[in-house]
Amino acid sequence: MTGTAEPGSVQEYACPSCGTPLREGARFCGHCGAPLTATGGLGSGRRRRRAVVALAVLTVGAAAALAVASLLLVRHEQQARRHDSASLRGALVTAQHRLTVLERQNGVLAQRLVAAEKNAEASGVAPLAARILRSVFTIETPNGLGSGWAAWNAGGATYVITAYHVVADALAGGGRDVTVRQKSNQWRGRIGAVDDANDLAVVRVAGEIAPPLWQAPDSSLSPLPGDQLVLVGSPYGLEGTVTTGVISRVTWNVVQTDAAANPGNSGGPAVDAKGEVVGILVSGSGENLNFIVPIQRACVVLRHC
Repeated sequence: MTGTAEPGSVQEYACPSCGTPLREGARFCGHCGAPLTATGGLGSGRRRRRAVVALAVLTVGAAAALAVASLLLVRHEQQARRHDSASLRGALVTAQHRLTVLERQNGVLAQRLVAAEKNAEASGVAPLAARILRSVFTIETPNGLGSGWAAWNAGGATYVITAYHVVADALAGGGRDVTVRQKSNQWRGRIGAVDDANDLAVVRVAGEIAPPLWQAPDSSLSPLPGDQLVLVGSPYGLEGTVTTGVISRVTWNVVQTDAAANPGNSGGPAVDAKGEVVGILVSGSGENLNFIVPIQRACVVLRHC
């Protein structure tokens, strides 16, 4: 409904049924009697419009607030993603740097390995043989010779292990003295304990004449077929002869090897690649079929191990 009013006059409205002018706040039309309260009164339209406007304002405000919150959330997520991206880039750079360092270290190690292999190939068994040769001797008896090696030192003396058959002729002649020789040096040796069952004997020499090769017995030594082996002795009196080969067969009381051996080698040490004495040569044919008594058999009679 519409209404008009002069300045200072009371605002009037028209009845929606008959058009009769009515005052604001009237509850019914004085002309046609139409009730106005059913439509909420003449003033309800204004209040309804105000309510609608207020609701619209609230709706717009809520929408604006939601939009601002959404924008802030999006910006926060963008910042978090940028931070995560920066962290990942930093971690990637660190990993790449570490990989570069490891590759350089690997290259250095590879070069060292190649150099070590070349040195090993160039040197062969020479360093091991040189160390063993200092402790290997020629054993001379009235009727023959063989080999022996410094096993251990005790009480200011050196105990040299050899094969029993090397000193058997001296014992058969009623004597116990033999000559222990190395290059231009020689010593008198006294035959001590003998073990003819295992073909072993020990000769005592006064003084510590060489580094011992078996000062601390190791019962855990167990050579295997295929292991590298070095034999040192005096075949035919050729002092300081070194031969190499592999272990061909192993039993509890004998080790077979293809390392060359000849008369005069008997009693000499059989040494593995680690420098450990694994046995004593007792027989050889020179035909890649030679036999060694395991070092543990020396603990039966010659020494308390």
